[in-house]
Amino acid sequence: MSTNATDNTTGAATDDQERRYAELNIGDEEFVIYDRENHQAWIQSTESLEVDSMR
Repeated sequence: MSTNATDNTTGAATDDQERRYAELNIGDEEFVIYDRENHQAWIQSTESLEVDSMR
C-alpha cells in the first residue's frame, strides 16, 4: 500500500447523492470506493471505471 493516497474530490458534482461516494487511489493501481456517510462501507479493487461508462 502506498503512502501517497489521494482522494479525487475535485469533481464539480452538485447533487448530494453524487457526492456521497468517493474514490481513493491508494497507489500501485489500487482503488478504494467509499461512502462518505458510512465509513464502514467501502470496496477495494485493482480496477476503476467511470460511472458514466456503465450507463
